[in-house]
Amino acid sequence: MKKMIVFLKKKKGMSFEDFRDHYENVHVPLCGERIGHLIQDFRRYYPQNLNNLYHGRPDADASYDDGTSYDAIAVYTIKSEEALAELVRIGQDVEFQRLITQDEERFCDRAATREGVADEFTGLGING
Repeated sequence: MKKMIVFLKKKKGMSFEDFRDHYENVHVPLCGERIGHLIQDFRRYYPQNLNNLYHGRPDADASYDDGTSYDAIAVYTIKSEEALAELVRIGQDVEFQRLITQDEERFCDRAATREGVADEFTGLGING
């Protein structure tokens, strides 16, 4: 199943609370009106206090121990391959880009935003 993952960083000088409020109550509904029909599931994560996994080990790179790089991680489960193609088409629409860009400039650091598509992998993993 295809997933779209978006990493967001709040606009410099904006409080986390204002960032989250705008994202949840303005941006998510704005996007939902245009692409919600293509999404099976949508989850948001707000990481806190992330540390370098290898902090304190001799092989750790201290330059990467700067806390949380992103303020929100959004994971969209796309309904189908056809829905993904339609999502890409909508994402390239000039009017959609204008609306989304104008809103993103209000609450996030657009230069730091990252997105991509990933395949979900399930298996035994760490539970055996």
